[in-house]
Amino acid sequence: MADEVHRVRSPCEVLPLARRLAQGCDRPSLVAAGLAELISNGIEHGNLEIGFARKRAWLARGQFERERQLRLEAPSARARDVCISVDRLADVVRFRIHDQGSGFDWPSWLDFDESRADAPNGRGIALARAACFASLYYIGCGNVVEALALRA
Repeated sequence: MADEVHRVRSPCEVLPLARRLAQGCDRPSLVAAGLAELISNGIEHGNLEIGFARKRAWLARGQFERERQLRLEAPSARARDVCISVDRLADVVRFRIHDQGSGFDWPSWLDFDESRADAPNGRGIALARAACFASLYYIGCGNVVEALALRA
C-alpha cells in the first residue's frame, strides 16, 4: 500500500500537487517539473486520448486549450482520473502515475528524438527521464509510469 494516493482530473490541479509531492526530494523544483509533465501526459494523452500529432496541430493553430477543455467536459472523460501513488522510502521517493488510457508505444519517447526537436511538444518524457528523476520507466502498455527521486 502506498504512503499517499492522489487523484487528479483537471490540468489546473497538476502543478500545485506536483510541487507539494516533490517536497522532501533532492532538487524539488526539477522533480516537480517532471511530475507535472508525467501527470499532464496522463490527463492529455492517456485519459483524453490526444495524440502527439493532434496536440501539435492544435498548438500550431492556438486551439489546444479550447480543445482540451472540450474533451475534459465530455461525459466519457468526467469519469476518468489520473492516480498518483507516492512511497517515501529511506533514500528515494517512488512516484507511480496511472492513467485510464489504453497506453502507448513508450520506448520511442524515452530519449530525445531529433525529428521532434522543432515541435512544440513531444520532449517531456525524455526531459523528465534525463533531468528530473534518478530513474523513470513505464510498466506494461504504457499507462503506468514509475519515477524515482532521491530524498533530500
